[in-house]
Amino acid sequence: GDSGLKLLKTVSSLIGDESIVMTTDSSNGNDQSLTAVEQYFDAWNKRDMKLAVAQFTENCNVRDLQYDDAFSNRDELEKHLLRCKDCLPSSFNFVIDDIAMTKQKAGVLWHVENNGEPLSFTRGCSFYTLDRSGLIQTGFDIPEKAPPKTGYLTTLKSKFEAEPVRLIPLVMWVAYMYILFISDGILPGANALALEQRTWEEVRDLSINFFLVSPLLHLPFSPVVHPMLEGVFNLLLSWAAMFACFLSDERKDKPNLLPFGPMLVGMQFLTSGFLLPYLFTRTPEFESQVYKEDIDGDLQAKVAEWRPLGGFLSTVGTASIAWAFVGRPEFGEFTERYNSFIDLLSIDRVGSSFIVDLAIFAIFQSWFVDDDLQRRGVSDGESMVLRNVAKYVPFFGLAAYITLRPELPSRVSEME
Repeated sequence: GDSGLKLLKTVSSLIGDESIVMTTDSSNGNDQSLTAVEQYFDAWNKRDMKLAVAQFTENCNVRDLQYDDAFSNRDELEKHLLRCKDCLPSSFNFVIDDIAMTKQKAGVLWHVENNGEPLSFTRGCSFYTLDRSGLIQTGFDIPEKAPPKTGYLTTLKSKFEAEPVRLIPLVMWVAYMYILFISDGILPGANALALEQRTWEEVRDLSINFFLVSPLLHLPFSPVVHPMLEGVFNLLLSWAAMFACFLSDERKDKPNLLPFGPMLVGMQFLTSGFLLPYLFTRTPEFESQVYKEDIDGDLQAKVAEWRPLGGFLSTVGTASIAWAFVGRPEFGEFTERYNSFIDLLSIDRVGSSFIVDLAIFAIFQSWFVDDDLQRRGVSDGESMVLRNVAKYVPFFGLAAYITLRPELPSRVSEME
């Protein structure tokens, strides 16, 4: 409309004095007649991000004022678009209101609609320069200033609507955080916010004896901790580390609202406090074949597909169980040490939470398996023994799965 023309008139110096073509209708049944700018918007609305980024040169530079830094090449832009694709509902479309073009420059006035209804605070304008072949060389996006956005909340809502089962980890996470940190009387001991000195000393001592290295080597700084508590603690952390085998769940073409790498690190400190939110926010798997090179990060790719991981961590877990029963002989035979451990749990919030974490890990271990097999080319109904062992045998079943599952192929090996 007129407002679009007035806006474009104010930037006429940027567009230039060449012949300007004005249009207010971006729809065109013949894709061949669309310019790169129009094809970009059209591909965006179809969520075809490969086609969208194909409208840009390899060394393009795109600046969006909503972000601190520009996207300085096609790969960076594609990663950004894929993340936007995951965060925005499929019902959101960009609608071109006005477009002004010359052979080498373009200005676009646009807004966003949800199921055909315009959304508030979603207007904007973009300016592009084109190379001689008509591809976009540079872009500059100026979105309308808006109140605090609820994009993540909208995305989460759409995920829950599509898969109501996500409510299970959400409810469990809310209950977990409340019971562990705030409540009094549900779990033994003082809540975490009470900052009880004994609690923090216990956490410190357990951390020093991580994976039982210090006590096994008889290091002089190794503190004395109840062996059953040490066993439970190190079994739990080895189990948390075992979820690294699912790092292929985070890829450039499958970004998650909460990146799995940092969440996996967080699981070494707050276990279920990081696992559960990842489960109810993660992006569903849609690929039936994934390659090693697709995994986001070289280190993550190596760890995710390192076959000895299962054997190593199952050894740590087995040693932790054995330590609980026979470690530190001064704690007596099984009956004596078991009774003293129960007495400790009756006043210990940290130790009690470890038992809860083990139960949560056992319940949700299965949530990763079907998707992981799918991206390895294993269809539903295939490899049922391995699938069920991985899903329903706590800890050791997952260790066996890591060792026996099909390996992700490599594009490099296939080219050779």
